[in-house]
Amino acid sequence: MQIKFCGGINTVTGANYLVEVEKSKFLVDCGLIQRENVCELENFEPFSYNPKEIKFVFITHAHLDHIGRLPKLIYEGFRGYIYSTLPTKELAKEILLDANKVIKEKCSDWDLDIGNIYNDENVEKILNRWEGINYHEKLNFDDLEIEFFDAGHILGSAFIKISDRNNSIVFSGDLGNIDPLLNKTEDLPFTDYLVLEATYGDKLHIDVEKRKDILEDIIEETLKEERVLIIPAFSLERSQEVLFDIVDLIEDRKVPEVRIFLDSPLSIRILNIYSKYPEFLNEEARNFFVKKDYSRLSYLKIIYDEEDERKIIEEPNPKIIISSSGMLQGGRILGIIKRFIEKENTTILFVGYQPEGSLGRKLLEGEKEVEIERKKYYVKAKIEKLLSYSGHKDQKGLLEWVYPQRKNIKKVFLVQGEENPKIILKSKIEDYLGIKAYIPKENEEIVL
Repeated sequence: MQIKFCGGINTVTGANYLVEVEKSKFLVDCGLIQRENVCELENFEPFSYNPKEIKFVFITHAHLDHIGRLPKLIYEGFRGYIYSTLPTKELAKEILLDANKVIKEKCSDWDLDIGNIYNDENVEKILNRWEGINYHEKLNFDDLEIEFFDAGHILGSAFIKISDRNNSIVFSGDLGNIDPLLNKTEDLPFTDYLVLEATYGDKLHIDVEKRKDILEDIIEETLKEERVLIIPAFSLERSQEVLFDIVDLIEDRKVPEVRIFLDSPLSIRILNIYSKYPEFLNEEARNFFVKKDYSRLSYLKIIYDEEDERKIIEEPNPKIIISSSGMLQGGRILGIIKRFIEKENTTILFVGYQPEGSLGRKLLEGEKEVEIERKKYYVKAKIEKLLSYSGHKDQKGLLEWVYPQRKNIKKVFLVQGEENPKIILKSKIEDYLGIKAYIPKENEEIVL
């Protein structure tokens, strides 16, 4: 078994791993590279392999940085099959169709063949070659056994174990933090090798157990000072998770009712997908998404059309706005940020990872003047963060997940992280777990 690290090496995003065995070549994930923009020029460069030779693609989950280059893969000749859990396939359809619109809008000035790659026809071709499977439903072909385990990251997310006659390797994908909607990440099974995400390899999520209490304090401040609370949140998982907690605080009478705007068409469509897959949710979330008609909550206003956005502006403070994208790289959130960022009675609350160089990272780092869509804005809004809402395990969580298999794993390969988190996590794995850890280089090939 040979692995080539084709993406997700120098950045958190762009996961793409080529595995070659005697009878076939296949991929684990094929994600979009995202830094300051929704898409970077690297996404249009040739793959470091021939898509026509790829027999299968195994997808860990439906985030764009794990599926976003599938249209390019099929455009360049991939005619194999794609496998994931059933919710991942359904979510991927919505994510890819939405991404087509954003990519065309953001990259229209580039002299690239964007329209022929990122279009709905290619998404349909992808879905026609996509098979949904259940957790622990083993696939067997070409002397391989493939098994999906619950990663607890987003709806339907998985880490994947691939075994041949000699070795086994686990691709972690993204591993879940504490999530009020999902079941916990399953235990790491026996494996010889591990490809492990390192997004938060140098950090601890503070106040994970208290994050709902902190959210309650921020909402109470919003009410007392008659502020507008803006929460940029990923359409997939984070919007649903934050909305769930806010509604729970109101229903439990821990905070008074306050007008909530969910301004993300994609988030709304994804809410409906959650309701279709109750078996992938924990019991409390099943009650919320399946048994309760959340859309009829009097204080929750779902914004479907851009014409309805004037209701957000006209509604007096206090109010809460949840909108995407979570990385401020596009979507309706940019219009909201532009309107409110120069007002002192605004709070912008970040609940997820912000890539290096991004608008979100600049705000978190305290920049007082930022550029949004080629215009400068002075930051008068109050900037808050509650990154314990992150969907990724922190350093402690990663080490605890690997620990039970420390005597079996021959080597850990660290991916999907910036340089410093990977270096620090490498040291921790070697010092505390006694496992050899390695940071691959872009397009490096390793024989197991």
